[in-house]
Amino acid sequence: MNTTPEIGVSTAPLRKRRLADEIYAQILLQLSTGQYKAGDRLPTEKELSASFDVSRPVVREALQHLQNDGLIDARRGSGTFVRRLPPHEMAHYTDDARIAQYIRAYEVRRGLEVEAARLAALRINQTHRRRIGQALAVMEDTIRSGEPGMEADFQFHLEIARATENDLFEKQLMFLRPDMLGTMRIASTITITRSDDRKERVLQEHRDIFQAISAGDAELAKLYMNYHLISVRNRIIDDPS
Repeated sequence: MNTTPEIGVSTAPLRKRRLADEIYAQILLQLSTGQYKAGDRLPTEKELSASFDVSRPVVREALQHLQNDGLIDARRGSGTFVRRLPPHEMAHYTDDARIAQYIRAYEVRRGLEVEAARLAALRINQTHRRRIGQALAVMEDTIRSGEPGMEADFQFHLEIARATENDLFEKQLMFLRPDMLGTMRIASTITITRSDDRKERVLQEHRDIFQAISAGDAELAKLYMNYHLISVRNRIIDDPS
């Protein structure tokens, strides 16, 4: 008889995290659609808990994420207030379930793509350098023409994954493709309606990644990819021109 204890994984923390993401996404869309204005007081944790039919710890975690994003401000003894609103375009291109999924995919992307950039810089060859550069050129032309560049954007990241010479990076990116394109669609749509300076910043982030990889600078490639992914998330929840 096998007496080795079975190794199990508790699903409770995962479930809690998933619910927190969903509540975060629902409140985020409420802010995006104008249900609240800057300066408005949000319902209490107890009221939100009853409204969403979840526990208060789940609501508290969701509110903490919104506060970390700079969207709300918790004032001791006074309540939680809306500090600023995310871009209104968000609500036109997604829903709360997809936003929650995009958040989870984003966390995976940061772990995956930062390492992919490092390995690509170490293993870059002329073929991969040319293919990454071609994807970047298409992205630049697309964005400057006023069109969303998510397909070219995804191709840029995919070519970096291929440059690692480890097919598992490419396979994981293809698995994440629907969520990546969803995130890119929101970010691209917001970017093309904003200033030329914002468009140029997006393109420069990609150029920096490409140049670091081309130069074989693994640590700089990691830094630029990490900065870019953080910036993508910030652009989705931030509304400056």
